[in-house]
Amino acid sequence: MAQRPAPQKQGTRQPDTCGSHTVTRFVGSDATPSVRHAITVASGQEQIRWIKPGTAVTQDFRADRLNVILDQAGRILTMRCG
Repeated sequence: MAQRPAPQKQGTRQPDTCGSHTVTRFVGSDATPSVRHAITVASGQEQIRWIKPGTAVTQDFRADRLNVILDQAGRILTMRCG
């Protein structure tokens, strides 16, 4: 089971090195092929991980990689760099 990153301290903000802030409008959307393509284009990222519950992910941190966290139904819950 993948570990979740430690919560961010209040008042601190990580730099947006992966374009996550440019695609926050997609949170709550179903990760359909057209939405996935739109996120790729809008974020400018080629390195995107689509992570469903139970998906094994490496623990390496890559500031330029966009992680899209999905729920069991494939709906986008959040996005973050890493």
